[in-house]
Amino acid sequence: MTSPTGRRAVLKALGATGAATLLGAVAACASGPGSEAETAPPSGAASPGTTPDAASPGSSAPAPQGTLPTYAYETRDLDVTSQGQTLPGRLYVPAADAAVPLVVCSHGLCSAPDDVAPVAQALARLGLAAYCPSFRGGGPGSVGDMTRMSVMTEVADLEAVLTAARTATGGWEVVDPGRIVLLGQSQGGEVSAVTAARHPEQVAGLVLWYPAFSITDTLHSLYTSLDAVPQDYSFLGCALGRVYAQDMWDYDVYTEIAGYTAPVLIVHGSDDLVVPYRYSERARTTYPDAELVRIDGAGHGFDEGPEEQQALAATVGYLQRVGVMKA
Repeated sequence: MTSPTGRRAVLKALGATGAATLLGAVAACASGPGSEAETAPPSGAASPGTTPDAASPGSSAPAPQGTLPTYAYETRDLDVTSQGQTLPGRLYVPAADAAVPLVVCSHGLCSAPDDVAPVAQALARLGLAAYCPSFRGGGPGSVGDMTRMSVMTEVADLEAVLTAARTATGGWEVVDPGRIVLLGQSQGGEVSAVTAARHPEQVAGLVLWYPAFSITDTLHSLYTSLDAVPQDYSFLGCALGRVYAQDMWDYDVYTEIAGYTAPVLIVHGSDDLVVPYRYSERARTTYPDAELVRIDGAGHGFDEGPEEQQALAATVGYLQRVGVMKA
């Protein structure tokens, strides 16, 4: 989710950083000090002296371990069928002799697959396959009408990606179906979290960058009741339909995500005004095993440069710790 005034700036920040720059930052983190961020303890235990709504002073986030080899990669356009519609997507495939782990990188509200491509490209250079899906009505240039899109339609689309990737056929032969990780930004984070909770046996890891767990609260702040929501309206600068509010009005995301018991990484900016940091604090205490890394001074969407580099370094360190990447 992005604010009406800041959405273009966020998309620029997410889309402008090249994979080579991100890789350089990860390599530096592997051999030097970690970024300044809050690292939360697992199993929902709060740090001493903190509350779910207050951030503690920053500490070093765990950095990637060892020397990180780099790989050449190729790009494949690979469609997925969801609810009878063909959705385009892009798969970044490293040069490898055997099946490799897959990270599915989901974009946020009113965004597009290209906006998460730099992260996918950086992961491909580190030896992981990375797929950037599109969603029905999910953003500019997407298939379908945005007024018929909701978080739950995107969950159905991401479920279709999981099903296709696990077949290891039709272009997915490079993917190890036992090592699939979901990575989502903003609304893509909530979509990834819900999908993982509904299919925990299919998702080996979950990475959430500033996940939009605030959607229901934001809708409630704009409308007095579901009946007051019009058929078509503007929500955070995006033209949406009533189904978007209907699917989320009485939905408790925290109750559902608690069912995902594998380790989770959450990365969130301390100065996020669209989805405040406290929503990720609550998620940290909801998941049985979650780590929350705080990017000090970051808003909703990480600036190209240090903020996004810190987020990627934390992500790579997490992938090593859960055994998806070699340390």
